[in-house]
Amino acid sequence: GIIRQQRLTLAQGFTYQPHVPVLEIPQAAVDQPRRAARHARAEITPLEQYGIVAVVDCEFRQRRPVDTPADDSQIELAGHSVTLHSNIVKRAVLWLLAALALPLFAAPRPKLIVLIVAEQFRPEYLERLRPAFGPGGFNRLLKGGAVFRECRYEHLATFPASGAAVLATGAYPERHGIVGEYWYDRKTRRVVRAAEDLNTTLAGSPLGTRVPGASPHHLAVPTLADELRLASGGRGGRTVSISLRDQTAVMLGGFRPAGCYWMDDAARFVTSSYYRDTLPSWAAAFQQGHQALRYRGRPWKALDGPESAPPLRVLDGQGADGVRDFLATYLASPLALEDQFDFARETVESEGLGNERAPDLLVLSLSSLYLLGLETGADSPLVRDMVLRLDRKLEEFFIWLDARLGPEQTWIVFTATQGLPSLTETLKVEGLPAGRVAGEQIVQAVNTRLAALFGRGSYVEKYIFPSLYLRPESVPPERFPDLARAAGEAALNVAGVAAYRAVPAGPGVLTPEAAALFARSLFPGRSGDVVLAYQPNYGERYGEGRGVSTGSYYGYDTRVPLLLYGAAFRAQTFDRPVQPIDLAATLAAALDIAPPAASTGRVLVEALKER
Repeated sequence: GIIRQQRLTLAQGFTYQPHVPVLEIPQAAVDQPRRAARHARAEITPLEQYGIVAVVDCEFRQRRPVDTPADDSQIELAGHSVTLHSNIVKRAVLWLLAALALPLFAAPRPKLIVLIVAEQFRPEYLERLRPAFGPGGFNRLLKGGAVFRECRYEHLATFPASGAAVLATGAYPERHGIVGEYWYDRKTRRVVRAAEDLNTTLAGSPLGTRVPGASPHHLAVPTLADELRLASGGRGGRTVSISLRDQTAVMLGGFRPAGCYWMDDAARFVTSSYYRDTLPSWAAAFQQGHQALRYRGRPWKALDGPESAPPLRVLDGQGADGVRDFLATYLASPLALEDQFDFARETVESEGLGNERAPDLLVLSLSSLYLLGLETGADSPLVRDMVLRLDRKLEEFFIWLDARLGPEQTWIVFTATQGLPSLTETLKVEGLPAGRVAGEQIVQAVNTRLAALFGRGSYVEKYIFPSLYLRPESVPPERFPDLARAAGEAALNVAGVAAYRAVPAGPGVLTPEAAALFARSLFPGRSGDVVLAYQPNYGERYGEGRGVSTGSYYGYDTRVPLLLYGAAFRAQTFDRPVQPIDLAATLAAALDIAPPAASTGRVLVEALKER
C-alpha cells in the first residue's frame, strides 16, 4: 500500500511538506499490512510519535546495516524493494522502516503479560539458591526463558522509584525525571517524594483527605503501559499495578492504568483519587478479610529449617509504638508478600485481566525484599528465606495463571529496580573497607570551606543524598560554577566520599565513564548543584549499626536479573551486557507496538523467536 505523510517534522526542527507519497511499500514487504499501518498512519503528525527523534544507523533481522541511497532508489526490506522518493527524508524514513520490520519478530500475542519487579534483588541469588528452588518458580523461568546474566543499570540513581521509572519508560532519569525517592523543590522549599501529589487524596483509607495521594505527575515521559493502552484501541491493553509502596506502583502503572494499588501506613491496600474516588467493591471486600493485624505474634521460621529451630523473627511490637513496629515488621516479611500475591489473584479475577482481544498487563512490584534488605543488608538469613519463599509464591501463582488462562497465554518478566549492598558490620568482619556517611558532616565540611573562600555565610540549602543544593543567591551568578566546584572539593574531604559532579561547572576531573553515569542521573530543577558518589560499601548513616542504603554506581546496586518467559522468547542464557532500559523496547517489539516515546533502549532481538 501507499503511506502518505503530508507534513514531516524532523528532530532538528526542519519541516518538509511533500506533494507526493513519501514512500511506497509493496504489500508483500510486510506480512500483516494492518499492523504496518498502525506504525505509520497518514493522519499522524509528526513522526516523532513513532520514535523518529534522532537519526541513527539501523539493523534489520539479517543483521545487515541499511545504507542511505544517494538519490531516488530502492533499498531491501525483508527481501522486497522499497522506493524512497525524497532525499531529504530518507534517513528519517529508515526509522519508520525499522518499525515496520518489527512484525518479523512478533509472536502470537498473549492474553496477559505479568511484569514482576523486585525492589531489591541481586542476580547471584538465582545461582546461589537455585538448588533450594522448587521446579515451577524461578526454575521455570531459568530453564524455559531468556536469561540475561549481565543486566546492569548504567546510572547513579539506583533507587526503587528511579529504577521503576527506567523499566517503565525505557529511559534514564535524564529523560524520565525521577532522580530518586526524594528531591528538594526550591520553589516550595520542601522535600518532594517521587510519587506524591498534593492535589489528590487517598482512596480506601480511613485517613482519607488528611493524607495526600499519589500520581505520576512527576514522571516526565510516557511508559510502556501507556503505549499498550493506545495500541489496543479500547479492546484490552489494560494495566493494573500493585505494590506495597506508592513510589513504585505509580511509576510502573503509567498515566492511565485500569488500577494502581499500594499499602498505606496501616498496611491496607489503597489507591488515589487521581485514579478513582473510591476503592472498587472487590478490593474493599478483600481488605476486610486480610487485616495485617491477624499476623501479630506470628513467628517467622526458616522455610527449609528443622521444625525445632527457633524462629528467625517474631512479628510483634511492644509498648506505645507496638502497632507501628509490628506493621513495619509485617511489610518486610513474607506474610506481606503472600497478601500481595493474594491481592493480585483477586485483581485478575475481578478485573477480568486476560479476557480482552488485546493483551493486558499486570505489574507486581515486590517491596518486602527492599524493606527487609534496608534493615539487614543483602546477605542475611532473613533475606535468604524471603527469596526462597518468593520462589514458592511464584510457583503457586504460575500454576494458578496456567489454569485460568492457559500455559501458552501468559508472558512473564522478572527483574529488579536495583540490587543492595551488604551490611557494613558484616563487611568489616570480613576485613573489607566499609562505613556510613553522615549528611550533617558533609554539610558542615562544605559550609566551612565555602565560608573560608567566599566569605561568612550558610551556603548549603539542603542535602538529600546524593544531591547537595546550594543557595544560588550567596554569590554572583558568574561565580556560581566556582562555588559548586569548591563545594564538591570540600565534600571529598569527608571520609567515604569518592567523587562529585558540580552540575553548573561540568564533569570536571571525572573519567568519561563516570561522567556518563552522573549525566544519566541528572534532571534539571530536581538534581542538586553538586551530586556525590560514595566509596564502595559506604552508604548513608541512619544511626550507629542501622541498615544500608542504595544509590551507588557499584555492581552490588546496579546489577539485576532479567528473565523473559513465554511464547515470544527463546529458552537461552545470554552473557552479553544489557541494560534495564532495553526491556520496554523489547516487549514493545514482541507485542508489535510502538516503544515508549523517550525510550533509548535497544530491542533484545537475540531473545525473540522469529515467526
